[in-house]
Formats: sequence, structure tokens, C-alpha cells
Amino acid sequence: MELSPLARERLARIGDLSPQEKERARRSSKLGSLLSQYFKGEMSSEDLWKELNSLKEQSDESIIKEAQSKLIDTLRLQMSQADFGQRRSAILAIETMRGEGKYSTLELALNSVEALCQEYTQIKEQTYEQLKSALEGQFQAVAQQVIKQGLKVDVGSSIEANVKNSPQWKAFIAEHEKSCGGMFDSHIARLREII
Repeated sequence: MELSPLARERLARIGDLSPQEKERARRSSKLGSLLSQYFKGEMSSEDLWKELNSLKEQSDESIIKEAQSKLIDTLRLQMSQADFGQRRSAILAIETMRGEGKYSTLELALNSVEALCQEYTQIKEQTYEQLKSALEGQFQAVAQQVIKQGLKVDVGSSIEANVKNSPQWKAFIAEHEKSCGGMFDSHIARLREII
């Protein structure tokens, strides 16, 4: 297969990385590997700190910001507390490598993100339970009639399916995600400013 002149030109440019770009790519790859091990539970935040400190000594301080930025990239509004705690721990541990004294500010910003995530989940669960309770009475009456006719009904699954497909639930979720998503994005932007 013959390559077009444009494709040949692009391929030629790929091989023209400067020594700094090659080092940055190597360092970024090493960082990605370390974070992958951390996320898999193969190393603790202390082990990650040691490895990053060694990497920082081999290169420069920018690895700290890059590591924290990659960790912040993995934060989500709908995240388990364990996953959030793991990332929080690593972000704060890495912050101790800096001499700027932003640990407290960063910790407060992470607390705000965590509180928002918890509030998002709590309100979502409460609203779901309210809609479910409202439908349960109606479904129990219908189920009684169906059972009298000799048919089996899985009331729990029926209620759950109806709640999730109801216009009220869909409208609530859309608004809730929009509102909390906007606040979440603001909190993440604030974290990025701090690091």
C-alpha cells in the first residue's frame, strides 16, 4: 500500500522528537504506569509518593503537577467513597512534595468536591425512594388483581422499572445532573487552580 505524501510527511515528523520531548514522553509513560498500579491497588499512596519523589529527583517539579492533574482527571460526580478516598489520599500525599504550603487549601477544595458528590448521591437516592413510595401503593392494588387472576407479578422489579422510566424521574435526573455537574466542574476547576 502506497502512502500519500501528507501521510509520509506526518510519519517523518513523528521521528523528529527533541530530547526534551522524548524525556517528557518517557516520564509521562512512567507516571501513567505508576498511577495504573495505584488504581489497581498494587501500591499504597505512600509507595506512590516514594516512586514519584524518585521520578521528581530524576527530572523536575513539573511531575508533581502532572501527577495531581491526572488524578484530578479521574474524579467523577458519581464515584464511590472508596474510589474518591483513594484519589484524595494520593493528591494530598503528592502535595507534601511541594514547598508552597497549599496542602490545607487543597484539602478544603477536596472536601468540597467530596461533600458535593455525597449530596448528589443522597438527593438522588431520596428522590428515587419518594417516587418509589408513591408508586408502590398503586402497584400493590394492581398486583392483587393480577394475582387473583392466577398470574405472577414481580412487584419490586415493576416498580423499579416504572420509576426509572417515569417522566418525573427523567426530568429530575436531567436537572439534578445539570445543576450538580456545573458545581462539580467549578470545584474541579478550583482544584486545578490550586495545583
